[in-house]
Amino acid sequence: MDTSSTKLTDSEKLAKIRQFKEKGNAAHKEENFKKAAWSYYRAILYIKGLSSNCPDMADLTGMRGPATEKKMSPEMVEESKKLTCDCYNNLAACMLKEADPKYERVIEHCDKALEVSPSNGKALFRKGISLYFLGQFSEALDVLKGAPQGSEVRRYSDLCKARIKQQDKELAHLYKGMFQS
Repeated sequence: MDTSSTKLTDSEKLAKIRQFKEKGNAAHKEENFKKAAWSYYRAILYIKGLSSNCPDMADLTGMRGPATEKKMSPEMVEESKKLTCDCYNNLAACMLKEADPKYERVIEHCDKALEVSPSNGKALFRKGISLYFLGQFSEALDVLKGAPQGSEVRRYSDLCKARIKQQDKELAHLYKGMFQS
């Protein structure tokens, strides 16, 4: 984030966040996922700039400013939470489109989105499939249970169940071999 952004008011920062989010959305529609991710990342930097003025955002980002700073209005706090969820969630979506997704980072971004919107279906789905690809099938299944049920959620849930069943069979076979003499 450039240093001039720290001199912006919270309203101006929110406008910048909306602007970068829209640029990201446009790039995503064009399937330019790197450009979209960069725009969402820039929006997130401005979101972090809000944290010194908003205790809720400070808790989310781990950043705090002087206690004497003016707080944002409740409407601005709500908008910043929605933008936070959207930008982290959209960044996770872009990262899943990479040739070699970094699933741990996708999960981190989904967790940030879920901190402000715990029942966000897209974040739950993206986190669930990331856990699946990391081989954490039970955790993935638990997360996917909270996502809105659709064909892709059912498909990954079924894949998780099949992999868990396979792991159980392998463990049973291993234990059976250990205790036979």
